[in-house]
Amino acid sequence: MENEAANVSQPGKIAFLGYMELDSGASYRGAILITDDWGKPLEFRCTAPVKPNAVQRTLYGQTLLPHVLVELIGEPLLRAVQERPEIIIIQENLFFDLRHKTDTPVVRLRRQGADVKLSSDGAEKAKPLVMASESGKFDAIVMEAHWQFAGDMDYSREKLRELFGRWDLVEPFERLNKGLEYVHQQKVLAS
Repeated sequence: MENEAANVSQPGKIAFLGYMELDSGASYRGAILITDDWGKPLEFRCTAPVKPNAVQRTLYGQTLLPHVLVELIGEPLLRAVQERPEIIIIQENLFFDLRHKTDTPVVRLRRQGADVKLSSDGAEKAKPLVMASESGKFDAIVMEAHWQFAGDMDYSREKLRELFGRWDLVEPFERLNKGLEYVHQQKVLAS
């Protein structure tokens, strides 16, 4: 029974999942930042650098980055966190396939008008939804979900709309990226 409770999401906890390409593309490092419903950090975890060798890069080809992001970064980070998020927010389309491996809704957020990175992975998305900040404090954002999990947008819309009136839902990625840069410079978990 205790294990079941550990896998249940906790209301108000939001996960921000991201990664960085480091060392001129030689390695990748991912992180997850869990916040409360006011944007305050509850937990931060990162992976050790993932350093595919030349043979792996050749054999995996275009499937390398999706494999790294979902199998070697996303899944291990979700298993490692103590705080169970209600929603997982991503910025990179390639993380959408993580949704096949978790019951937690996964949505992509970006600022309206921000450049969209087109990926060659063929990842389909549900029709995007533009959300304005009800308080007017923040620029509008665009929310997307994996096309096979369009219900994630319905589930997430009201919760995120409420939070977006209080704090910028894209800003935590800046903190996550700075945290990743810091741990990489300090050689934390370096192999």
